[in-house]
This record gives sequence, C-alpha cells and structure tokens, in this order.
Amino acid sequence: MTSKASKMNKPIKNSQKDLTEFDLNRATLRDKNIFPPLYVNATISLVEALKRGDVRKDNHLMVIERNDWMLALLTKQMIYHHVAQGEMVGEPWMVSL
Repeated sequence: MTSKASKMNKPIKNSQKDLTEFDLNRATLRDKNIFPPLYVNATISLVEALKRGDVRKDNHLMVIERNDWMLALLTKQMIYHHVAQGEMVGEPWMVSL
C-alpha cells in the first residue's frame, strides 16, 4: 500500500461494501510462482518468425516499444507466463498481462 493510500480518511465506495484498506484475505499469496516468468534471451525479426512458422498470421501479439525498438510477444505465451522480461538495446524491460 502506498503512503498516499494509507492516509485516506474516507472509505472507497464499492458496490459490495465500503473498503478502507486492502483485504489480505482476498489475496492469493504463495512462496513461489505457479507460472514461471518468460525470460527473453534471444529474438528474431517478425518476418523471419512468420517464415519459420513460429508465428502465424492469425496469432495475437503483445507489442512493446522501447528506445525506438519494438518487440512482439505471443499473447498465448503471455497468458501462461503472465510476466516476460529481458533486455532491449542494453536496457532491462518487464511486461505483465
């Protein structure tokens, strides 16, 4: 919880009940991840991935842009992993779904 949220005096209006703080009983917390993050260590061009059949024309992609570079991730992989991370142009990046 951020310090700004912890200083709230008024309850948050919710259709089920008024909340004044995060309810830990609603969280699913585990000691380790059920789904391992997707570590992106190497990439190929989208044109090459289409030629090789790694990506089909009907695949859904999640596209990120950083420092004038673009990276496309398969949405079906992100649905499983939920988190992907790596480096792009020497800068670390992380996305979640």
